[in-house]
Amino acid sequence: MPGLKPILRRVLAGVLYYSGLLWICAALRSRGGAAVLMYHRVLPAGADSFSHPAIVVSPETFATQMQFLKRHFRLLTPSQFAAELGGGGFGRRACLVTFDDGWQDNFRHALPILQRHGVPATIFVATAFVGSERAFWQERLTRLLYRAMRSPSFGDEALRSLQAMHARSMADAAARRHARDLVTSLKRRDPAAAQRLLRQLEADAATEAPDALHAGEDRFLSWAEAQQLCDSGLVTIGSHAHTHTPLPPLGYSGARSELGRSIQELESHGIPAPIACAYPNGNVDDEVATAARDAGFRLGFATGHGRVKDRDDALRLRRINIHEQSSATRAEFLCLLLGVL
Repeated sequence: MPGLKPILRRVLAGVLYYSGLLWICAALRSRGGAAVLMYHRVLPAGADSFSHPAIVVSPETFATQMQFLKRHFRLLTPSQFAAELGGGGFGRRACLVTFDDGWQDNFRHALPILQRHGVPATIFVATAFVGSERAFWQERLTRLLYRAMRSPSFGDEALRSLQAMHARSMADAAARRHARDLVTSLKRRDPAAAQRLLRQLEADAATEAPDALHAGEDRFLSWAEAQQLCDSGLVTIGSHAHTHTPLPPLGYSGARSELGRSIQELESHGIPAPIACAYPNGNVDDEVATAARDAGFRLGFATGHGRVKDRDDALRLRRINIHEQSSATRAEFLCLLLGVL
């Protein structure tokens, strides 16, 4: 049964939490390492978004998690994190809160919660998208496919090519899931085909369904919002490169250009040059790590899962992805922080 595993995990997490065993584990594991949390989006139920659930938490869950962190962990800024990583080891229960991409909901929904609980956070922004009307291609394609599934005629050719004409008879929620699953499959199997499909649907939508080109809540920060985040005293703006293009295929010079351009864009809008970057899609190799170092970054974050240990490579740091389905209870959240289950 596909839904059985998360239920069992939640039950086991609760047993460990309320028996006290998880807190004993916390005392043992929280020395000599740090938990770097990777968030993306904080969105209320029913938001007009086509982001994958694996990058979304609700405001209610996020507030509970920030309250929990404030009570039980030492919350670090990037400068403090870098100092402890390179200065003899992390102190007890060290934690760094990070966000990838620079979505507008980080300002609308996450910032008030961070302020309420006094939690510092780092938001890695893809500077080419700040202040733009564009969403990432995954959200755009999912929205267009969903719209084709709800339309009697728009997107016929695209749906036939994906053998998905039957999706027009699906219930709304099922159609949303199917559109998302198709995009996820294309991204893994044939990214070039996904881009061709996106161009085709966008061209058709321009004349047949222009409202399908609207971004809804899949929008990025404006530069004014990024500045307000920076001015909050809690949020540090970091680099997620410029165009959010995976860096290893670009080689050293391309990666260096992408990262350097992001610094220039931030500084040109009055935001201090960051000491930390997060690699698009988490992709990093030797040339990318060298490019990040040469661009002036002291910390580079990937998406490999796990806690950061003392003396880990500062430019290939692991993180722990947080989303609603895996962390909706305090017990599950603490299990993630400690690397249990």
